[in-house]
Amino acid sequence: MREFAFTVTYEEGADHLMDVFIANPGLYARTVSCHATADTMWRVDEVTGPREALSAFDEQLARLDRCSNLRGMGGCPVDLSYEVLAKRPTSRVVYSRQSEGGDCRSVPYLAAAHLGDGTLCRAEQHGREYKWRILADEDAAVGAVYDELEANLRDGFELDFERLSRSPDWADDAGGDLPLEQRKALELAVEHGYYRNPREKSLQEIAEAEGLPTSTLQYRLTRAEAWLATTFVSNGGATAAPAAESPADD
Repeated sequence: MREFAFTVTYEEGADHLMDVFIANPGLYARTVSCHATADTMWRVDEVTGPREALSAFDEQLARLDRCSNLRGMGGCPVDLSYEVLAKRPTSRVVYSRQSEGGDCRSVPYLAAAHLGDGTLCRAEQHGREYKWRILADEDAAVGAVYDELEANLRDGFELDFERLSRSPDWADDAGGDLPLEQRKALELAVEHGYYRNPREKSLQEIAEAEGLPTSTLQYRLTRAEAWLATTFVSNGGATAAPAAESPADD
């Protein structure tokens, strides 16, 4: 099996839902499950972020009437129904059902249509990027999916395709894999000496040095620390995790 990735970069104003991610750098979404047929796509997504970012996401999702991630890369009227399965202060789990029809086709639908049954899809959304990962046979003709997406690309979008050389790692990462932005926050904290004794830089100083809002950095780091602590305890203390002090109260 081989992993392929399609990354769509959005300009501000090109898509209303992605505008929420662009305006809120702390917002992050990933698929938990995704299935497509010739008629319909079903998916479950986990969305995490600060309270204000999730409120903006909720508002936009409730009035969404144009597709964001379809053939044509958005703009078509969308037949979407959804249900929030879990709502917490800094996370949502959203089930959605989306009809396939006309010129509007989802990336999972195109993957199944061109590559056949057994093709798996995952997606991540953060900032300006919407990245789809596809797991398919080594000799799958993934270029056909790319060609159809590129032929229907509209203004305000940029499409990149890559065939990943690393071995695919598709273990269930629900709670077991650290989201990209949280991992980066943890790396920045270590790099700037946040966990050293005495502490070399505060969160506010790190945020200023990296051009990030302090609240965003603190949220990401707090989530990363919670994941590390939970993973360590659930593994009976076997996980090698750095000792984490409580974030400074900036």
